[in-house]
Amino acid sequence: MEDIISLKNKVCIITGVGKGIGYETAIAFRNQGAKLGLITRNKKDLNKLLKVLGACDTDICFQVGDVSDESTVKSFVSMVFDKFKKIDVLVNNAGIRFRKDFLKIEYQEWRNIMDVNAGSVFLLCKEVGNYMVKQKSGSIINIASIVGTLGLPGLVGYGASKGAIVSLTKSLALEWSKFGIRVNAIAPGFCQTSYTESFKKNNELYDFTLERIPMKKWGSPRDISNTCIYLASDMSSYVTGEVISVDGGWSAW
Repeated sequence: MEDIISLKNKVCIITGVGKGIGYETAIAFRNQGAKLGLITRNKKDLNKLLKVLGACDTDICFQVGDVSDESTVKSFVSMVFDKFKKIDVLVNNAGIRFRKDFLKIEYQEWRNIMDVNAGSVFLLCKEVGNYMVKQKSGSIINIASIVGTLGLPGLVGYGASKGAIVSLTKSLALEWSKFGIRVNAIAPGFCQTSYTESFKKNNELYDFTLERIPMKKWGSPRDISNTCIYLASDMSSYVTGEVISVDGGWSAW
């Protein structure tokens, strides 16, 4: 059992590692023995994570950068492959969100959230996929959202970007299965991440989410990172094209 859960010597790229799910996933993967390629936009956040990981240069490759920028993604993925000579796992976690009624959304806001949330997944999957196709193996984990499968008012832009990730996941799983590449998505529900405190200021909305969740609590980033470990490991070797909801039962209604 320990052997198929272990990520020992697997090279894993994780995006958006500065906070929340990405941060916890980087720590969880490292604890499972993975070698890491890390990227986030905030240098201070990255330095904090590196201090927590306490790993040597032979184990970690990192960069400060915007994963919605094609040249940044190309240089980062190339750097990781040049250092480790393979890429086993990709976790597309980087993303942004905003809450606004649809008729008030500016087109530039729409383009921005699509570029960051869905565009970055396209770019990373394409660059990493080039290596995985050649090595005929790999696991790609895309962080979607329950909003990408069910929808919520006020989150149209966010939901559309996450819905695109769901569709991309399923299509890539079919297209790349012949190369031994598994592609899955995780759809988190409400989790205690960097936006939690601002969310709680809207008492009515916060109370609604607690009442709506069958387990009557928000999840934690570790709940998501645990699922990432499962999908990255050999334990999920026959799982592809799936969208796994980790939401306390929200999507079961």
